[in-house]
Amino acid sequence: MSAPLDRGQPLWVNPCGVVVAVNPGGGSEFTEFTTPVVKDEELLTQIVGQARTALGHAETFRDKYVESTFKLKLQDHHTAWRSNQYDWLPGPEQIPKSLGETLDPEYLQTVQFEQALKDSYEYLQKYAVGLEQVVSDQYDHNGAFLSEFKDAEYNVRSTLCEIQLGMMAKNVTQKPDVARDIMADEYRSMGNSSYRNLRDWLIFRDYMNGLEYVVQVFEYVRDHLAAS
Repeated sequence: MSAPLDRGQPLWVNPCGVVVAVNPGGGSEFTEFTTPVVKDEELLTQIVGQARTALGHAETFRDKYVESTFKLKLQDHHTAWRSNQYDWLPGPEQIPKSLGETLDPEYLQTVQFEQALKDSYEYLQKYAVGLEQVVSDQYDHNGAFLSEFKDAEYNVRSTLCEIQLGMMAKNVTQKPDVARDIMADEYRSMGNSSYRNLRDWLIFRDYMNGLEYVVQVFEYVRDHLAAS
């Protein structure tokens, strides 16, 4: 089974589909989507809930995926490659934790709601770039986890949608959309299955860590709002 990477609009761009293009005479107009007025606590609960759903899905197959692909237990494999990082994905300066860890309370105290919306949206878009390639290669190489990674793609899109709605409700301007070219060809065209499998793990690991980050940051913001 083989399917080329779809080069249409990426799933991570305008994930909610909240901007509608109107083309009455060759030109383009854009109508704004009006978000309902909701409390910050509700926005945060929706973001945290969707991120938890996405993370829970990833956790349902990650052990089986690692053991099947690398013939190691998850923790052993994670430890072996813990320090490896792609520079086109968010690193320790952006997300100061590793998979399974909690953010330092001192870091959480520096978090600002609106900036966290913008930053986390960009981070998740970057993971989505990598997941798109993982899905494409699962197609091309008859991968055993095609369905699971496709679901991960749509779960990250759903999480992005909740953050997008949050930015709109707070009148926050997002950063420029992340482009596919952040992931260079050298990371895409990997004929060696061992290199490709490791690449997929690093993307998947960082995606899960990013979801943990979203949950922890926005839970902190929500709890802080409730206490203030």
